[in-house]
Amino acid sequence: MKDENRIIVWPAYLDSKKTKSEGRKIAKKYAVESPRIREITQAAKKLGLNPSVEKYKSYPASWWEGSGRVIVDKKMSKLEVLVKISNLINGSRSSHKK
Repeated sequence: MKDENRIIVWPAYLDSKKTKSEGRKIAKKYAVESPRIREITQAAKKLGLNPSVEKYKSYPASWWEGSGRVIVDKKMSKLEVLVKISNLINGSRSSHKK
């Protein structure tokens, strides 16, 4: 049963290596390369989105990858959530490189 107050975040939605037809939901300029479930979860926690991880789920378009997914509270539009999570991941990756 679909919960209208939650959003599913698949790593493919944020992956800069994926095309739109492969599942990327945000513009490439906001996307991150190969986002991990742990990074998505940490970013969602920072945004106060109460994330829950389902690490044994597979994105239907690439079921063989076994990527897992994160389910978060819907406090804004899905696109806003995805861009904010992606920006936080980009920020944390760039701060680790310094």
